Amino acid sequence: MGCYYLASALQNNSSHLTELDLSINMVGDKGANEIFEKFDISQLRRLEVYHCGLTVLSCRNIGEALKSEDSSLAELNLSNNSLKDAGFAVICEGMYAWCSLKKLNVSRCGITRLGCGYLARVLCSISQLCNGWMEKRDWQAVELQDLDLSLNCLEDMGVKEISDGLKNPLSHLKTLNLSHCSLTDDCCAQLASGISSKQGIIGELDLSGNDLQDKGVRKLCVGLRNPHCKLKLLSLRTCGLSSRSIQFLISALKSNPEHLAELHLMGNSLEDSKIQELMELTKSQKYSLCTIDVSAD
Repeated sequence: MGCYYLASALQNNSSHLTELDLSINMVGDKGANEIFEKFDISQLRRLEVYHCGLTVLSCRNIGEALKSEDSSLAELNLSNNSLKDAGFAVICEGMYAWCSLKKLNVSRCGITRLGCGYLARVLCSISQLCNGWMEKRDWQAVELQDLDLSLNCLEDMGVKEISDGLKNPLSHLKTLNLSHCSLTDDCCAQLASGISSKQGIIGELDLSGNDLQDKGVRKLCVGLRNPHCKLKLLSLRTCGLSSRSIQFLISALKSNPEHLAELHLMGNSLEDSKIQELMELTKSQKYSLCTIDVSAD
């Protein structure tokens, strides 16, 4: 009933509204669609529908808003809804068609490897255009800068699907959250290739809560060593690491000292002596590293 009244109010007077936050209300698909069908959400700058009981049935209107050439929607938070792969596919279809979205949060939405396939098409779209799929005058850059996929069961194969998009020469993506996504060391080589791409601009990567272990960090450090890697923040909290990972990270920083400024390692089993060795780098002007978050427990 509340959504009916809100939809009516927005229908009659919404010309100056730029932000709409419905979060932590049991709006449900029926309520959401009642609002979205009476009010053009493409005129918003920010839409927050975190934890609103939404499913795939709410995604059609959102996807249509993303497709609009006149859309001003730049920030979209759909986290903690049961969109699953089918709903995410509709969102990705909207982004692929035409999208000015800069920030997308789909944390804890039930997305799996299948959903990553839809996202890969979006992230790689400009690369496809560059390969001759369309004339240069028809290029339409996906402007996504901040993507939160955390707390979805993407697994290694899902992340491998989207890794090519990180090497997109016209990508705008700067922040990627893949924490708690059921990852192992098996996807780290592809991620390393993505963050060290010559044209890539990824600056923040969160891999916390994944079972990467030392083997995974060793693979990631291949990318960190590359002078093309522009990563400024790397989060590896609770990744099953030992002090061997610190050795790999120190070696990488000595090869490429100019970019990484913030490193999060809390929740791993690290020796005090190795932590201190890493801390020493923050005292040298040669390194950009200035913030380290660690725990020996």
